Amino acid sequence: MAPAYDRHRMRMHRALVAWLGLLPFAAAAHAGVLLGKVDLPATLPERPPPTTKGFLDRVENPFAPVKGQNVTQQMVIVLEGSDKSVSPPQINWDLVGESFTRPVIAAPSGSEVVIKDLSKTARTLVAKEDPKLIPSGPINPTGTKSFRVTEAGKVFTIGDKDAPHLVGRLVVVASPYIAYPDEAGHFEINDIPPGAYKLKIWYRDGWMKRSDDDVTVATKGKTDFNPKLPAGAFAPAAAQKK
Repeated sequence: MAPAYDRHRMRMHRALVAWLGLLPFAAAAHAGVLLGKVDLPATLPERPPPTTKGFLDRVENPFAPVKGQNVTQQMVIVLEGSDKSVSPPQINWDLVGESFTRPVIAAPSGSEVVIKDLSKTARTLVAKEDPKLIPSGPINPTGTKSFRVTEAGKVFTIGDKDAPHLVGRLVVVASPYIAYPDEAGHFEINDIPPGAYKLKIWYRDGWMKRSDDDVTVATKGKTDFNPKLPAGAFAPAAAQKK
């Protein structure tokens, strides 16, 4: 039989292991969830006419009326305001054929962006604003290219000169709390430290012309918030300034 001192040490060791095992659950208990639905205006932008000669936009039925754009595919919801230090995540961005899976993504400053080519064609991608951002050379099918973004506020337009329709935008933000609404506008952001935040919405090539929303995330459970987009939110920037 083990001496009493050794049995005491074993009990303390087991208690410590059990306590450490509960730490992730304790941390999760003090993190909130923000979910909601973007309240879209009644009038959405029409699909713009093709601007590149020799290339036609694919449509399901050329004799049917042109449908509005899937505007939420080009939206990013960002929650800013936390002073808690978070390790920058890895951002994965897939390339399929002549398009990215999402035409616009956001990456927190300091994060690594990994682009994976899921198509059957090699692509040579270059960032228009910084040709040295992406390592030189093609991305072969199933291959990847990775790079790191460092400065919040930067926007990079990424494309391939041999594929006119292949254009993606990468927005560098100061927050890790990011969501991409689905086609109906629903979104969800997890593991948010409780507190007061500003909710901003990026659309296509800039922040939407609207007042940032004040959102308070609860300590536990879920916080519901439905950001509203005003009429004319998708008007060209020149028209919005009038």
